[in-house]
Amino acid sequence: MLYRTLAFITLTLLTQAASADIKATTADGREVLLRDNGTWTLVTDQSDEEASQQATLTLEKKFDLARGCRLGLRLKNDLTAQIRTLVLRFTAYKDDNIPFETVSRGFSYIKPTASQYQEISFRGISCDEISAVEVSAARNCHVGELTKYSASEERCLEMIDISASDVLPIAKRSSAD
Repeated sequence: MLYRTLAFITLTLLTQAASADIKATTADGREVLLRDNGTWTLVTDQSDEEASQQATLTLEKKFDLARGCRLGLRLKNDLTAQIRTLVLRFTAYKDDNIPFETVSRGFSYIKPTASQYQEISFRGISCDEISAVEVSAARNCHVGELTKYSASEERCLEMIDISASDVLPIAKRSSAD
């Protein structure tokens, strides 16, 4: 009876050990996680994964106004944290890259994987006269651990990816500015 009990306990422990996930290193130095169900995944550095996550800004629509232009924008939160506040500045350029007008728009309380639609209006310039729109960030962003006291304009802007648009040329302000 004692041998059967010991055999049962040993078998149980071996079964549990065999069903655990195992980390292994490939010949080229990459780490993989071998799962007990026969699948595997590449282990990535989480800091690299977090750095690659961004919120995506898309210019969806443009509307001509009597004395201006209205643009429809969507911000999709692909970050792991909620966007509590993110204020962006949009500058409309005319002719030979002459900044015509700058307006600000705040996006707020966007949960991960959700999106928010906002509109901005430029006065005194038609949509056809706008040669490009430049996006910059205010220092006011509250995302995850970043707050308006700890964030810089550069850090807030780093969290945003601008999608190419057929509506109007739109891009982030270059870091050299």
